[in-house]
Amino acid sequence: MSEIAPRAKLRTRFKPTRLKLSSDHSKRPLDRMSLHDQLVAKVREMIVDGELQAGAPLPEKMLCETFGVSRTPLREAFKILASEGLIELRPHRTPVVTPVDREEIANSFAIMVALDGVAGAEAAMRATDEDIARLSAMHDQLVTLHREASRPAYFRLNQDIHIEITRLAKNPVLLNIWTTLNANIYRARATANYDAARWTESVREHEAFMALLRARDAQGFAASLSAHTRKTGDAVLATLKIATDTKT
Repeated sequence: MSEIAPRAKLRTRFKPTRLKLSSDHSKRPLDRMSLHDQLVAKVREMIVDGELQAGAPLPEKMLCETFGVSRTPLREAFKILASEGLIELRPHRTPVVTPVDREEIANSFAIMVALDGVAGAEAAMRATDEDIARLSAMHDQLVTLHREASRPAYFRLNQDIHIEITRLAKNPVLLNIWTTLNANIYRARATANYDAARWTESVREHEAFMALLRARDAQGFAASLSAHTRKTGDAVLATLKIATDTKT
């Protein structure tokens, strides 16, 4: 029985060339990232502010022409906004602004109230003096934005404050659950600030729970934070009900 001849070695091998970068290579990724961030922020703002209504189509060609960008950064921005629950990506179809489900929002707020209670108690016990000073500075800026009626900037900073409080609880599981639920109610939560009376009331609630945090009153801070979230949820659901009744 004859032996099988060994397979001949391939004569041609792939030889990777060394990557050559131009002297200004560090600028291009930063420029791309900046463009991506700007697109995410702009489209998010248009949705949160109601310029893009629930269910509205988001045609890529029109948006690319509007913002003067190619489809690649726009699609990357769409992915981020979809992860936040603001838009719905549909295979082979135009993306749309995600409709707001009132029942889902109600269920999400019910859990958020409980989570804020846990996060508030833990944050008050674990926060350092520097942490509290940083939150106080953020709160002072929040009050200024309210006085200036800068609603979009106020809403973004308000979100940052709530995220920071949850982060200070130093519980990664809690932070992950909170962040996921908050993404579901992100746009709906912004609607509460359209009501001037509720907006002013919300600022007063922030004043109250920040005073309790500075006093290191963990139980009081947790209760006040939960109450604030519950009232915000009630205001959001009332606004959504009015919108639904108006359509019907």
